[in-house]
Amino acid sequence: MQHTIPPQVEIFNIIGGYWLSRAVYLAARLKLADVVGDRPTTLSTIAAATGTKPEPLRRLMRALAAHGFFQDTGNEMFSHTPLSETLRSDRPGSMRAFAEAELGHDHYESWRYVESCLREDGTAFERVYGMPIWCYYAEHSETNALFGEAMTNLTAIANSGVLADYQFAPFRHAVDVGGGHGSFLCAILDHHPSATAVLFDLSSVLAEAQKADFIKRHHARLQLIGGDFFEAVPEGGDLYLLKFVLHDWNDERSGVILNNIRQVIDPSGRLVVVEIVLPPMNEPHIGPLIDLNMMVMTGGVERTKVEYRNLLARSGFRMNRVIATRSPFSVIEAAPA
Repeated sequence: MQHTIPPQVEIFNIIGGYWLSRAVYLAARLKLADVVGDRPTTLSTIAAATGTKPEPLRRLMRALAAHGFFQDTGNEMFSHTPLSETLRSDRPGSMRAFAEAELGHDHYESWRYVESCLREDGTAFERVYGMPIWCYYAEHSETNALFGEAMTNLTAIANSGVLADYQFAPFRHAVDVGGGHGSFLCAILDHHPSATAVLFDLSSVLAEAQKADFIKRHHARLQLIGGDFFEAVPEGGDLYLLKFVLHDWNDERSGVILNNIRQVIDPSGRLVVVEIVLPPMNEPHIGPLIDLNMMVMTGGVERTKVEYRNLLARSGFRMNRVIATRSPFSVIEAAPA
């Protein structure tokens, strides 16, 4: 016999989700998963390595273990679970930086003022820090580096789905506009050994990107160019990429980026946009929640398929198709109209 969960209990669990997210932030911030490592580790060892007190740390580890992060193996020993493995810094598919960035620091402080976004123009971030998010990151290298690492974490989720479900070939020269640390572009180059590419982003972002092993691996075929995509983008590409870029900006600012690409793209070229495409109303999906995050942090917006079609058309692009992938993200393929 199935028992329906009362709505009050569901609400209680949702509220508990906020507490759990803060516990996960602490796990990411303190790098607890790195300390636990490959073998069961004592509470005292974890406390010593993280500069925390054993008793409150035990309570944190108990809460995390109760929700699938770490396994209490007895005698105050803890080992990994699949969820806690995602918080290890040195593992493929790590989500540690993304968890720390999204659940703490500037994101946490800005979300305290989410209500202001319903009553005033501008973002909550700007009301907290007195400047747009990208200006703040340019002035705070540590925060900028964490954000870059977080986007690399998120890109890993997109990479597996996009590369499995969308064929980038044929192309000869790709330009990744606002490509961040370059993990997406390098994953494409891994599958297309005869192609060349440009990674285009702010010079401060590229300074961090140069440290990545995947960038060094493709140095012979990959050029890093610093610049502002609101002013111009590199020419010469028959494949232009925009991943997690347009959702950061309103339609007017997104239109400037698209117009700049339209001016230089090869007439037979393609534009590939990787973003969440919002589902119909009332359908459970992460997209509307990310849309709120854009409202709080950047002033950007998540869009529906129709909204993307209209946005692209205003800049002289024809939407060819939208491909759902084995990830939360879709590929929006367009061409010069």
